[in-house]
Amino acid sequence: MKNLFIVFDGMDGCGKSTQLSMLHDYLFKMDKRIRILSTREPTFGKYGMKIRKMLATHVDPYSDSDILLNLYIKDREEHLENLVKPFLSNHDGNISIILCDRYYYSTIAYQHTQGVELNKVIKLNKKFIKPDLAIILDLHPETALKRISKERAEEKFEKLAFMKELRKNFHDLKELLSDNIVYVDTSGSEDETFEKVKKKVGKLLKSLD
Repeated sequence: MKNLFIVFDGMDGCGKSTQLSMLHDYLFKMDKRIRILSTREPTFGKYGMKIRKMLATHVDPYSDSDILLNLYIKDREEHLENLVKPFLSNHDGNISIILCDRYYYSTIAYQHTQGVELNKVIKLNKKFIKPDLAIILDLHPETALKRISKERAEEKFEKLAFMKELRKNFHDLKELLSDNIVYVDTSGSEDETFEKVKKKVGKLLKSLD
């Protein structure tokens, strides 16, 4: 079986981190030969930290679009070269799986929602490796905002009008890209959502046997 790169993506409040953590634990228990690494974007590197600061302190969701786009591209380049590619290049007889919380799907959807021309964002991300599976978690923006408000203060992009357009842009990705993208509704409980996630990942694993 080949090494795998699996991405979780979607708007804030959709449950990405939770579902990624649940899948990590599930895969670890399923087969001890699997080496699993969970990671995320933006990273905690120099570019990623600049992004995190902007998201936490800036209010207008439509500002700084080109600055953010440039930072995301640089952060992704470092992330892939320093962590993702080395991990996936390991062929010691075990299976290596990387689970990533956000990838270029977020950059395309978010920065296009900010007003950056769609083809420009897609072109800048075409050089990056394609995941074996991209799981985009989907729910209504109103529900996402309610979930966010229970955990923390809202950040830059967490405004209802922005998130409604953002959701549409996430839905358009499957038609725009040739990637293996699946959508999972997360309006139910965490366990109900994870059963759907397991089916999608199980289908991928079975296709590689």
